Amino acid sequence: MKKLSLLFAIVLAFAVASQAQIKIGAKAGVNINNMAFDYANSDFEPETKMGLGFHFGATAEYGISDQIAVQSGLLFTRKGFSFDIEEAWGGEGVDVEGYDRMMVNYLEIPIHAAYKFGGFQVYAGPYFAFGIGGKNKWDVTVSGDGFEESDSDETSLKPVFGEVDYENLDEDESPYRAFDAGLNFGIGYQMDKLLINAGYSLGLVNTAPSSVKGNDDYDAADQKATHRVISVSVSYFFLDM
Repeated sequence: MKKLSLLFAIVLAFAVASQAQIKIGAKAGVNINNMAFDYANSDFEPETKMGLGFHFGATAEYGISDQIAVQSGLLFTRKGFSFDIEEAWGGEGVDVEGYDRMMVNYLEIPIHAAYKFGGFQVYAGPYFAFGIGGKNKWDVTVSGDGFEESDSDETSLKPVFGEVDYENLDEDESPYRAFDAGLNFGIGYQMDKLLINAGYSLGLVNTAPSSVKGNDDYDAADQKATHRVISVSVSYFFLDM
């Protein structure tokens, strides 16, 4: 956090020194989420499908010149994915209905460099996110010749820093790494105070937490999972300084 605060201070000081145009506004949009899995020491990697989420919050732009700007803000964003239950539990003569969804909530700070030409712009830069909870919800019915089984429930997703001791978690809790970071890039079009963006987020931090020594239930070195997000958003700048 100290390094991040220092970076913001440097950006703000540069913007003021260069007599930058500063815009402040609100941003909201839709996330199309998924998760990329890479299991090093086992053959099992979950089959997933895209899931919907959303984001909203404050946005700011520091215009260094007519063509170049630094964009940032603070967003609440919901990421996650859906398990492909048909692929995981289906088969010949078996019918699977329902859903199994992971929804993970973050406070996210993007830092983008944007290049503008006409009304269009392209942007790229890192994001830093801090987990604030989530849910894994499922309602699944499996049926076939002469049988039918159903199960529905939910567990709380708990953000953790450092190693986690699974023995100290509640039965309805599942941990994930509280800190996430990655790269954003995309395109946009601005019409006066309105900015429309379409982008992609590439998560670079393993969301699977490390377990304490002696706990063999979960090995983050084996079970690597990183976020993948397609987003569409609208920003409205109501303050121009």
